[in-house]
Order: sequence, then C-alpha cells, then structure tokens
Amino acid sequence: MASECFWAALFSWLVLVIAQDMQYEHLLPVPEIVQVNESGDWKIQIKWKDHFTNTSRPEKITYDVEIFYTEQMRLVHNETIEVKPHVTGIYHWSWTSPLPLQCTSHSVRLRYKDHGQTSNWTSFYILKGKDFSETSKTQVYPKDHAARVGDSIEFCCILKTESIAGFQISSDSNFTNRISSRTYTTGPVLLNTLSNSAGINVLCDGSGATYFIGNAPDDHSLTCKTRDLSSVECHWKPGSPVGDAYPYIVHYSINGRECSDSINNMCVLEGDINKGKTTWTLTAKNHLGEKNISDAADLKLRVQLGAPEFANAVSVNARNATLTWNWSNKLLNSFPMICQVELNDHIIEKTFEGIGLRSALLSDLQPFTKYKALVRCGSQDHFYEWGDWSNIISLTTEEDIPEAVDVWMQVLDRQTYIIWKHPTVEQSNGIIKGYELRVGSPSDATREPISKAPNESCHQLISGSSERDTSISISTRNSKYISPPSTIIIPSLGSDNDITSPISGYNSVFNVSWEPSPYSSCGYVVDWFPTYRAEMCAVNWMKTKVPYATVDLGLESGVKYTLSVYACTSGAPQLLERRSGYAKELPPSGTVQGLKADLQGSDVVLSWEDVPEEQQNGVILGYKVYYTARNTGDGNERSDTSVQETSELVCKLSNLRAGDYTFKVKAFTSAGEGPEITITRNVSLQAYILVISILTALATVAFIITLIALCSTKREWLKSKLYPDIPKPQLSERWLTKGSQLYLVIDKVLLSEKEMLMSKNPQASLQVVPLKIQKEPEDVELMPKDSSQKSSRYSKTASLIILDSSYTNVPNPGIQNPTYNLPLTEPAYAALGYRPQVQNPNSRVLQTCDSLPIQMDSDYQPQSSVTLHCPAVTYNTDTASDSTLISCPEYLLHNHCS
Repeated sequence: MASECFWAALFSWLVLVIAQDMQYEHLLPVPEIVQVNESGDWKIQIKWKDHFTNTSRPEKITYDVEIFYTEQMRLVHNETIEVKPHVTGIYHWSWTSPLPLQCTSHSVRLRYKDHGQTSNWTSFYILKGKDFSETSKTQVYPKDHAARVGDSIEFCCILKTESIAGFQISSDSNFTNRISSRTYTTGPVLLNTLSNSAGINVLCDGSGATYFIGNAPDDHSLTCKTRDLSSVECHWKPGSPVGDAYPYIVHYSINGRECSDSINNMCVLEGDINKGKTTWTLTAKNHLGEKNISDAADLKLRVQLGAPEFANAVSVNARNATLTWNWSNKLLNSFPMICQVELNDHIIEKTFEGIGLRSALLSDLQPFTKYKALVRCGSQDHFYEWGDWSNIISLTTEEDIPEAVDVWMQVLDRQTYIIWKHPTVEQSNGIIKGYELRVGSPSDATREPISKAPNESCHQLISGSSERDTSISISTRNSKYISPPSTIIIPSLGSDNDITSPISGYNSVFNVSWEPSPYSSCGYVVDWFPTYRAEMCAVNWMKTKVPYATVDLGLESGVKYTLSVYACTSGAPQLLERRSGYAKELPPSGTVQGLKADLQGSDVVLSWEDVPEEQQNGVILGYKVYYTARNTGDGNERSDTSVQETSELVCKLSNLRAGDYTFKVKAFTSAGEGPEITITRNVSLQAYILVISILTALATVAFIITLIALCSTKREWLKSKLYPDIPKPQLSERWLTKGSQLYLVIDKVLLSEKEMLMSKNPQASLQVVPLKIQKEPEDVELMPKDSSQKSSRYSKTASLIILDSSYTNVPNPGIQNPTYNLPLTEPAYAALGYRPQVQNPNSRVLQTCDSLPIQMDSDYQPQSSVTLHCPAVTYNTDTASDSTLISCPEYLLHNHCS
C-alpha cells in the first residue's frame, strides 16, 4: 500500500513538471522578422525585434537562425547567435552565402533560446531568387563580379524554361550540382591570378557571365617634399598590382584634393616652406577596398631641388672649362646650395657651393677630349637628397703638347731598328701629324731630323751605325705642338749575351724576376717576341722600376717566346739575361722527321729526327712508339698493339715475332701528344742469319778447345817462347883480363831478409883474397868509348871477396830471388862513395868498409871463381855509365874489407 502511494506521488510530480515546462515554453516570446534584404550578390541581412518589456528583457539574448534553399527546403546554414539587449528591441544579423543570392530562393526563420529552453520558430521569410519566375534566357551568376586574388567563388546556371528537360550534365561541364529544378552550380573555383581588362567568361547553355580578379589598394611609404620652394610633391610606393580591369582602378586623393598625376604615384599640391610641420594623408580606393597612409614633415628639411637648365659653356681651354646653368624658379637664386658635376659617366669628387649657384669651373681636363657634363644640386644648410640631373651638355677641350713617346730598340739579323709605341688619345693631346727622329749626339746642331708618318712606328739604322753606341731621339707632332724628345742609346752589336735560359709560363702568363743590377739607374726593360717568328719591328716591351714583371700582353698558346731583361742606365741599356719558353704549352702540331726502321734479324731499330722547332708548341718531353703486329702464320689474323716510351731519337724493339708491323711515332709535351708518323716493315726469321750465328758459335767453341789442348801439350815450348828463364848475369874472363869495371850495388830493398838469412847459415864466412886488376886499353868492346878515361883512376889493388856458397835462398813473398854465380869484377861502389858494411869475425856485426877499388893485371887469372848469392839480383848494363851495376845484400859479406 505504501509503495503504491509512492509511485502515485511521483507520477503526479512528473505530470506537474511537464505541464509547467510546456507552459513556460509557450510563455517565451517569439521574435518577429521585420525584414530580409540582399546586400550585394552574396550577403543576406536580417532585421527582427523581440517582444520583451523593458523590465522583463534579460541581460543576454540568444537566437537560433536557420536558412534553407526554398524549393527543396534543404538546410544550408544554421547558427546560434547572441546579441546585446537593446532598448528598442530591434536587432540585425547578416550571412554571406557561398552562392550568389540570384541562384535560388532562400527561406529564413528564427527562435528565441534561453537556458536550454526555446520559443516557437517564426514563420519562414522567403528571399526570392531568379529561379522563382520563368525566363526565356539562361542566366549565369555572378555577372561582372570583381573578386580578390586568392578568393574562391561558386557559379550557378539558371536554365530557361524550355531547356530544363533537355539539359545534360557532361564531363566537360563546370555545372554539376543541382540545387533546384532550374539551377545548377559549380564547385568552388580558386581565383589565383590577375585577370586582364576583358575579364574571364563562364558559359552555360549558350549563355555566360564575365568576372574579374584583382586586388584592393595596398599603397605605402608616402613621402612629401619640395623641389622649387613653392609647391609640395608627394610620392608613394604601390603595393600588389590591383589589375587592369575597370573595377580595380584606384582613385587617389591627398587631404581631400584629388590627384591628377596619380599614374606616376605622385601628386603635386600647393605648399609653403614657412608653415612648419605639415601632415599629408593619401587615400587610395577601388571597388575592392580602401587604403589611407600619411606623412608629416617640415618642408625646409625636405628640399630636393629640381634640375637646372644648362646654358652654353662660357669658355673651354685645353685643360679646364667653365659651365653655366639657370634656375626656373627665381626663389632659388637666393637659396644656399651645393652642386655636383658628372663628366663622361663619372662624378668628380669636387663639389661647388654658393648662394643660388649657377656656374662651376672644371679643371684637370684631358686636352683634345670630348666631354659630356651634367649638374645636380641640393640644400647646403639642410641637405636632404641630391636634386635631379640637368640636361646633358657636350664640349671638347683644345689641343696641348703631346707626351713623350715610349721608344725601344730591336736587333734582328745584325741590323738595328728603332721602334716606338703610338701614343694613346690621352697621350697625344691632339691629332698626331707625325714623328721626328734625330740620330747622333743632342749637342750636334748639324744633325737633320728624319720625318716619319703618323702610322709608322719603326726606323732602321743605316749600315755601320750599329758598330758603336748610337744616340737616337724621337718627338711627336700634333696640330699645334711637338712633344719633348725621347732618347735612347743603342749599344754596339756584339755586346749582347746570347746565353739563353729556359722559362715556363703559367696560365698564359710569364712571371719574370731577376737579380737587381747595380748599374740600373732608371729601372728595367723587358722585351719579348716569338722565337721562330721574329719579324722586323714586331717586338713588345714593358718598363718597370722593380726587378720583376708579369708579361701577359699578346702571348699566344703554343708559341715559344724569347724574353730579354735590360738594365736601364744613363748610357746604353745593359742586357742582364735572356730567357725563352712557352706561356702555355700545346701538343706538338708537327710530326717527327725522317722516320727509319732498320731490321736486324728479329730486332727493329727505329730512328728519327726531332719535330721542327716552330711546330713543337712546347718542350718535347719524349716520344711514344706504337707498333702493331698482324700475324697470319696460324691462319687467323691477329692484331696486337704495344706502346714504348723513350726520350731518345732512337728506339730498339727486340725479339719481335715474325709478321707485318706498323710503327707509329709521336712526340709529346706536357699538354699531350702530337700527330703521328707511320712506317711499315715485315719482320721474318732469315735462314742464313741463323746459320751464320750457329757456325760462329761452333767456331768459337772449337778454337777454345784447341787452345786448351795446345797449352797442355806444348807447355814447355810455350814457356820458352812466351816466358823464357832470365839468364844469369855473368862476366866473361875477357873482362877480368882487360880491366873492365864492375860496380856492385847492394840492394837495400832486401835488408828486411837479413835476420832470416843469417839464421839459415850462421857458420858462413867471407874470404878476402888480394887481387890485381889491370885496366885494358880503351878499345874494350863491352865498354863505351868515352868510359875508359873515367875508369882509369880506379886502377888500384883491391882484395877479392869470396862468398860462401853454402848460403841457401830464402823465399820472399811477392819477390822472386834466383841465385846468380858471377865472377867478381871491379866494384862500382868505390866511385859512388858507397861504403858497404862487413861483419867482424868476432862480433859478427857488419862494419862499414872504405872504398874498395880493385886493380887487376891483364895476365892475372884467379885461382877460383867468386860466387855471389844474391836474392832478387838486378843486373843492368847501362851504356851511358862506366860500369855494370850488381845489387846484392850487404849482409852476404862475412868478413871485413881490407
């Protein structure tokens, strides 16, 4: 029972709440649409009023708005808007349609909304479109529409009544969306480029419309100034282009006064520089919008003078001229100004100042030169900007004395030439009429001038003048004056140094440097000419004050140049050095000469002569030899190409296979290879050459074997013929009887064997036997004719020295000492003052002996022979001396001398 009561109470409460809500909803006031209007082609303006009293009107009023396409009642826009309460209770709201309002009818309704509760909707207010009534012509909207660049619009096509049933949407049609029985629309069309003055056409069913694309005015940077102190000239900068069509034409005005010269973005108004600071406002307006910009300034600080008017130059001289001009406004005649002059497109640094300035003196002008002059001026007290340039005035300065010419010399084929450079327009100071040369000392008043035409630049000295230093002076003549003379002293022939060193160029330029010369008093001169194309008067030169120069005038690639460096002195130029080389090397343009191919069995020796020097085009670094063999011995033709490089003028190719060979030789420089020269040869193995080679080898082997056998069997015979034994030196008995003289010279070289020999035979002793030697007459056969008198003084008694024959020869490394048995003759050491040492029998020490002259009678016969055991005996017979010399070691004497 209690639960039933609860549910009954709850149901009653819900019914009461619903009833109250329904009552409240009906109590919210419904707005009243007063008016719906078109505002242009796209905008709908709605006007309505509420029904609140002033006491019941809430602080915030909210409405829901809905807009439909009327024919299909398709909702196209809904929005909740909030308005501020107004005492009149009337409100306005606008909506811009994506389609022109002419395309179809629109239905509008509103309702009041408060805290989630809404009033009833108003009735529909219909804004009729062009599709509402029948028409006999298809219409396209919008018509003649002016749009901004970057906008997007939709076009519609309203068909005429008879076209409704037959209209078909094709693939190339722009109108694809149907929004009513007669209206078709396009999608959004992006307008991103300016249209021309004719606009853009859109067609549908034989009809169409035109639209234009442009911009609203966007001018900026307004600046106002005065040019004549009595008017104001305002300039501005245009913004984005607005377009050429009529809807985009912009109208300009400043401070409400229309500008007549707005095409040049300029407007001129009356003004006064004494008004102080003034403000100017520019208004720019067209169909798409309006732009206002302003500027404020004191005109005294904004003076930019207009252009002066040139009068004729009052005076023109060779190196100065006076310019005069006028001002159109007389107020400028008392205005302090500063002026600037432009001559031949160059503004001169000097400025001219003065009150109402109307003239300027130009100095440092070039004689006989045409000038174009302009003038512009500005405010001197408050400089703002330079004024406008005046009109151009032309003038020509008068002639003046020419400058001295640049003169040099050339020695070619033992002949000397004087050459000079034609003066430039700036150097001639007038029209060149010719040149005057004088040969000889300047103090020589009798030397006659030699006249040269204006186009000449060379003079050949007479024969014989080059054998001595010659002074040459040359002057230039123009229409009024003659230049100071240029003098050069030509050195005699033979004083030049012909030694040339190489030089290499870089990027078609020669960078030349040299040791400073103590003889240089006026700098240096560098001249150059093509080495193999030397022509008369075709040398170039330059002068410098420092010991280096960069030569780049007229240099050709692949041409060898000879450069000479001279010291400029008070006398004749002194040659310092001479160089030659290429500014830029090229591959050779010529081939090697006289190519030959000599066959030597399977070897080929190629030889040739060098490329002609004028065709080398660079320094020849070497030669490349290409050879191709075409071998057909195996029945298949085969071609092999090889390359060999050489720096010589000959190339040997060894061990070539049999076949036909083509040889090509190319010279190359650092820039590449030159053209080739070709020669063809057949290489074959010749049978007779092979036979000769084999026979020669066999004969050589047979000869060697025979020689070895002969040497083995005939050893003794060959030894006797080629290496006989040395005979023992022996004096005949006849010598002893006839008193021939013999000189015994003991060899001191073998003193080092003394101890060894003494140890071998310690008991050996010397026996001294007195001996008489009788000198024979002067007709002794073995004695020289003139030696008898010399030997007569040695006819004295001497002791005979007997050597012990028990002495044994001791070998000596490197020295052969055979044993000789010689009869003793008169010793020669007496005459030489030689005192041999003999050994005392007691002490066994060798003592010094006095001279031992031995006198022998002719009838004396020795009882026994005297034997000398002498290792390494030297036996000499000197026809120019008186004796026979025998060298024997002194330690072989075992007894003292008596």
